[in-house]
Amino acid sequence: MLRCEGCRVRAGAFVLELDRLHVPTGQHCLIVGPSGAGKSLLLRTIAGLVRPETGTVLLRGEDARDLPPEARRIGLVFQHYSLFPHLSGLENVAFGLRMRGIGRRHARAEATAVLERLGCAHLADRRPSTLSGGEKQRVAIARAIATGADLLLLDEPFAALDPTTRAACRLELGELRRTLGLTVIEVTHALEEAGSHADRIVVLDSGRIVADGPYGTLAKQPPDLRAAQALGLENLLPPGLDGSGTGAWSFVPPGTVTIGPQGLVTPPGTITLDGTVEAIEDLGPLCRVRLLVDRPGDPIRFTGFAAPGGGAIPSGFRATARFPADAIRPLPD
Repeated sequence: MLRCEGCRVRAGAFVLELDRLHVPTGQHCLIVGPSGAGKSLLLRTIAGLVRPETGTVLLRGEDARDLPPEARRIGLVFQHYSLFPHLSGLENVAFGLRMRGIGRRHARAEATAVLERLGCAHLADRRPSTLSGGEKQRVAIARAIATGADLLLLDEPFAALDPTTRAACRLELGELRRTLGLTVIEVTHALEEAGSHADRIVVLDSGRIVADGPYGTLAKQPPDLRAAQALGLENLLPPGLDGSGTGAWSFVPPGTVTIGPQGLVTPPGTITLDGTVEAIEDLGPLCRVRLLVDRPGDPIRFTGFAAPGGGAIPSGFRATARFPADAIRPLPD
């Protein structure tokens, strides 16, 4: 579907370099990384809104460097959806078709068919101001695919939604992708939430790809310190804090960490870190706990789960993180 090779894109003093980015047809690829990493610039380059200085951009096997945005069969959905407030849902979906010279009656018929296919024909006569966040997102996607787009570029499309609606919309997007044969490239900051829905994660940092692979692999074993930081992972230990004496940073998967009251008996081969509970998330039978580790200088945050039988751990409580020494993963610089 998409191949970017040797691409160099400049935006002011910032430079995005895509030595090699291949996204197969039908894949859901997440683009993650810190603010200013070049994520949105990457989407704009694929969409044809920005032209690379060098390199090759292939869409569906054809050179796309000279293709204007409207000829690329790409749908671009922004965080706030950019729906026209004075148009109904149907008129918003038909807008792109009208801009391509399709007659009003035919455009409305095509737009109606797309809304029906997406299960939101009931939104046809409603203005954006009367729609919920999830309904706006559905209309925006309908508008994107109405013109024949089979590649969707999503720039934080779920950020403005409440958690319940986000979860429902992600499931709907997955069903749409499978049903319509769509390829999806999505920029997100919600890696933990979105990762399980995607086939692949591409991590950008300072305009370069620093990691690329399945979410489960990268979240459990980031390839190096730079990638771990760009992924926004916690449980990163600076040299000396893990007791290994290697002089390198390391990572501890959250699933190997229990956090409970201080003073509990610690089995042999267990590393302990004391700190103050900063946040608690109730997951039902367990609680996910974030601990601010005692350490001079930059704060170190550790995430783990409340130890069974460990008692209540309120925010602000002094607690201890415990994990097996063999769970520590060294991180190359």
